[in-house]
Formats: sequence, C-alpha cells, structure tokens
Amino acid sequence: MGWSFFAGVACAFGVILGASFPALAQGLPQVQLIEGHGGLRALNSGTEAQVWRGVGRLDTGASFCTATLIRENLVLTAAHCVFHPQTARAFDASDLTFLAGLRNGHAEAVRNVRRIIVLPGYHPEQGPDFDMIGRDLALLELSMPISMTSIVPISTARTPWREGRVTVVSYGREREGYASIEEGCEILQRQDSVRAMNCQVVSGASGSPVVRVNQGRAEVVAVISASAQSSEGDISLAVMLEDHLATLMSQYQASASTPVGVTTLGGTPSFIVNGANARSGIGARFIRP
Repeated sequence: MGWSFFAGVACAFGVILGASFPALAQGLPQVQLIEGHGGLRALNSGTEAQVWRGVGRLDTGASFCTATLIRENLVLTAAHCVFHPQTARAFDASDLTFLAGLRNGHAEAVRNVRRIIVLPGYHPEQGPDFDMIGRDLALLELSMPISMTSIVPISTARTPWREGRVTVVSYGREREGYASIEEGCEILQRQDSVRAMNCQVVSGASGSPVVRVNQGRAEVVAVISASAQSSEGDISLAVMLEDHLATLMSQYQASASTPVGVTTLGGTPSFIVNGANARSGIGARFIRP
C-alpha cells in the first residue's frame, strides 16, 4: 500500500485490572456495528453522548488531544500529546486538564493532571516513524479520581486485538466542543504494534480510544497516534495496548515515590521534532493528528 503522510499537529495495562473496572461500562455498546452510520458523525444527542462520557478532551493550554478514563484516577492518551507542539518541550503535569464528557462547552467532570507516564524508548525527537508510533502511549494520573456514577471508566482489553471492526471516539479540529464517533472501522494493514485503519481522524484526535466489543464487553484496544492519506483515502494509525499497558502500569506503580507534579518520561526527558528525522525506509512522512 502506498501511503502519503502530510503535516498537521495539534495536538495497556497488560496487567489485568479486572476488579478495578466494571464488567461493562453502563450504556456502552454490546455489539459492534458493521457499517456504522455513514462515517464520522457528531454525538449530538444527549443520550448517545452520555454513553461515552469516559472519553474527554485533554487540554494543554497550547493544544488539545483526546483521552480516555480507564480507571477512576487514570487517563490514557498518546505520548506526543504531552509535548508542546511548537517548543517541543514536555509539559509539566500541572499544565494538563482532562475534561470528561465535554459537550457544548460543558464537561461532566474536570480534573488536573498529577503525574505523566510515557513508555520507555519513546523519543519524539527521532521523528514519528513506525517505531515511535508504536510507542506513542502515555498514562496520566489525575489530581483527584472521577468517582461519579455517571462517568464509568472504559475497560482495557484483556486479550489481543487480531481482527474485527472497531469504534473510534474523538475530539478534533472544528469540533473541539463535542465528541464525534465513527463505527465499523476496519484494519487495513499491520506492522508490529501499529495498525492502519480506515477511520477518519483530524488534528486533536490524537489519543482517541479505539474500542472493540468483545463478548458483549466494550474495551479499549488501541490509541490513535497519527493520520495519513493513501490511494484508498484517509487512514489512521493506532498503537495497540497489549504489553505496553503492563509497562505503563509498572512505571506508574514505581513512580509513587516521585514528587507530585514531576513528569516521569521513562528515561531522559525528550523533545519533539515533527517529522524531521523520520526513517527514509518507511517511504512516508507521518502526521500527528
């Protein structure tokens, strides 16, 4: 497949957390739609939007991404979202705000971020090639848990995602104030932990959850990292959770002794260089949505 990637920046826990998550978040789909409802569409109705209140907008003060509440005090997003899109420096945890279920200017819950955990080996200064997209995950600890009965965390996958249609819920450019959904997305290509899909994503959709329904249980299997265009149209690139989630949880547990507000980057603090050093062997230029 020939992929052409264009610039545009905005911006698991393999440990089974079974008892920490509800078996099925209230109202979440119990079957995966095959065709969806005509591609990407706004979650306009109050009833439908309420189903996805665990998905929210992550604000940095300079940009925004999408993020998902996966535990009362933990949010999952893309790693590049925690770096400033212009200065390329890591944000302080206190710079980040999670707005759960944001719709028409109203968020169901607003929380500051207490701690940031990024996968080891993630070095945005190396450019967003497949290796970096395959590590583009971050875990955020909230300053206070979201323990509201109206906002239920969305579970993460207990088994690998090999095939099957999925749903993506995201915020994005020109739809910053409400979430949109695309159902019936399918895998087009696989490379290591990266999956190319036929979902539509734009600036701001980085960090969006890729959700499947497995045995009647909605669960996050991947996170959106980048977008692209191909001969088949717009595609998205997502990084699968699988073993990465266990690594993030291990880092999170180990960071308990780190002073509050200090960003834990799993190594030397990193900086973003947007595509400047992407590997030529991939034959593509990547873009962070």
